[in-house]
Amino acid sequence: MKTIFLLIATFFAAMATAQSPVGKWKKISHVSSYEGQTFDSHKALLQSRPCAAKVIWEINADGTFRQNLDASGCDESYKKIQAKMYSKSLWKLTGNKLFIGGKEGIGQNYTISFSGNRLVMTGTEGQGVITYQKL
Repeated sequence: MKTIFLLIATFFAAMATAQSPVGKWKKISHVSSYEGQTFDSHKALLQSRPCAAKVIWEINADGTFRQNLDASGCDESYKKIQAKMYSKSLWKLTGNKLFIGGKEGIGQNYTISFSGNRLVMTGTEGQGVITYQKL
């Protein structure tokens, strides 16, 4: 009986401490590899669009995944394109597997982990590793 109680208590303690990706995030890197070369596409983006450093990624409790470019200082055409790309994106977390995509089930799958105030998303289909910092 003590063993069963201990297992149940451990399960609920683990559930209570499980981290959620819900929140506002700043992307700090997106490292990928292609033909043996590793590169940070976010760093490259910042060279041509420094305003992207001020983009806020919102993982909302209602299941939506959005970019907030309001305070980014990016030009309107870039903001419009980015907003449209993520206007219907949804997320779903199952264990440590995060899906980001549409209602049709088409999207990207990641394994996520947390380290302090950082969220690390590792693509399960070769999308690289994206690191966010919590705001």
